[in-house]
Amino acid sequence: MAHVLDISSAKEEIDGSMVRQVYYEDQDLDRIIKYCKQDVITVAQVILRLRNEGLLTEEQIVYI
Repeated sequence: MAHVLDISSAKEEIDGSMVRQVYYEDQDLDRIIKYCKQDVITVAQVILRLRNEGLLTEEQIVYI
């Protein structure tokens, strides 16, 4: 859906099918955390686009 709505997606670097490998084989939990955070932002952007509202800017996105 993000692709159809022209919204960048967390799926560009890794996708759900790769999480097991990244966790067990690469032992890169930080990469999975980054992927999940980006995925949440993508969902928010999709909702905003569907509501015909402006998308979040980089300045409005705060990772904690």
